[in-house]
Amino acid sequence: MADSLALPSEAAADLRRRPLGLSLLTLYGSGAVADAVVQAALASFLFFYLTAVCGLSNSLTGVSLFVALVVDAVADPLVGSISDNSWTRWGRRHPFMLAGAVPVAIALGLLFSIPAGLSGLGLFAYVTVVSIGLRVSQSVIVLPYMALGAELSDDYAERTNIVAARALFTVVGTIACLVIGLQVFLGGPHGLFHRAAYAPFGWVIGGVAMAGMLLAAIGTLPALPRLHRVAPKTGSLVGRLVRDIAELFGNRSFVILFLTVLLLFTGVGTAGTLGLHAMKFFWKLPQGAIQAVSLAAPLGLLIGVPFSVFVSNRFEKRWVVIASLAILTAYNAIMPVLKIAGLLPDGRALWALLAGLALVAGAVTACAGIGFQSMMADAADEHESLFGTRREGLYFAGLNFAGKAATGLGALVAGVGLDVIGFPTNLAAKAEPTLAIAAPILTRLGLVIGPGVAVIYALATVIFLGYRLDRRAYAGIQETLEARRRAAVVVGDDPSG
Repeated sequence: MADSLALPSEAAADLRRRPLGLSLLTLYGSGAVADAVVQAALASFLFFYLTAVCGLSNSLTGVSLFVALVVDAVADPLVGSISDNSWTRWGRRHPFMLAGAVPVAIALGLLFSIPAGLSGLGLFAYVTVVSIGLRVSQSVIVLPYMALGAELSDDYAERTNIVAARALFTVVGTIACLVIGLQVFLGGPHGLFHRAAYAPFGWVIGGVAMAGMLLAAIGTLPALPRLHRVAPKTGSLVGRLVRDIAELFGNRSFVILFLTVLLLFTGVGTAGTLGLHAMKFFWKLPQGAIQAVSLAAPLGLLIGVPFSVFVSNRFEKRWVVIASLAILTAYNAIMPVLKIAGLLPDGRALWALLAGLALVAGAVTACAGIGFQSMMADAADEHESLFGTRREGLYFAGLNFAGKAATGLGALVAGVGLDVIGFPTNLAAKAEPTLAIAAPILTRLGLVIGPGVAVIYALATVIFLGYRLDRRAYAGIQETLEARRRAAVVVGDDPSG
């Protein structure tokens, strides 16, 4: 293995032009289970667990998760920069993926095992510290993992396939988390309010996350000869990081993608954070319907993955994403308003309608997410053409941070929003939790999860309209990079891989 790493850069570039093969795509994709399990647990269960079950206030819960995101704003680019500028016999990415898998599992287990005696500021401190530990550990595994995907191939179309493999296993991880939560540990009419069931749920899904990342890290070791060799920048870590980030924001394509995804996932996170609140209290769904609607969205993702590959190979990624954002905006703006106006059916007809629309929304979200990740890899190549350096780790640090806004900024918006409309907490302590909320409060909840989220999506769409990196522009970038590599081989100086 070590000898194979001595291949010249042109040989590595030739390997990156070859198809990956189904087995390698599958092994690489399995790592997405780790991130998916964490994101699903935080987005779907944590806010409800902390507020309705543990009794932490809505705003303090949002602030706690936002503080963890702020710390992560420093950790993400730091991990990305260290990964970009490191090299071992196992490459730049694999050591991080291996090292962070166990801490992620431990932090996830602790986050859902809050001691019963904690309340108020003590509870806030516990959640904040453990959330920070989880966020940092998640960065250590996910950023190098995503950057690895951008290095496996230089082909414009196959990059969509690589992202699609991640997306498929994202669906697997999301469904696994929801099934383990809603059916195994938190099932039954009052299962969501059963505090003792959350601890085993947290440890089990932590184990699933760890297994997914270890499988990907070990399974993709044979791909090391394909990867870029990069000459690390000189200077201090902090100085190097500042220079790298300045370069990053010097690329217009990255700035547009980052701001768009940041807004998109803030909207997704706000809706997801309030998902159980919405289904339990606004839509008044029974437990079986909650399970059906919750599982419909990741099943929609499963449908959206092959559909995204199909449309992305026939249309520009840009237009696929614009259409997806427009559909998400309309969906969120209309449905809760129709419910408030009394224009939707009741009972099973409503449950079926919500499940069907969740399926469609999941498919559309898959198209948008795959498009963004594929375009971020394209923008990383554009970065090399502009600045002469490979910085996949930092590029996906931006994407990863924006994705984490789903449970950071989204939780903050959700928590403050609930307190503004007067939504109660500690509902598990009440005899009839679903009857403890006045009708006007439920109406305001519908406006938050509907038009409020739609406004965020609309802003994301407007910003994304400025993105211009298409198939033709990318082909020109690849021609420039290949010419540079050939010239570097001729003069015997080839640091970039």
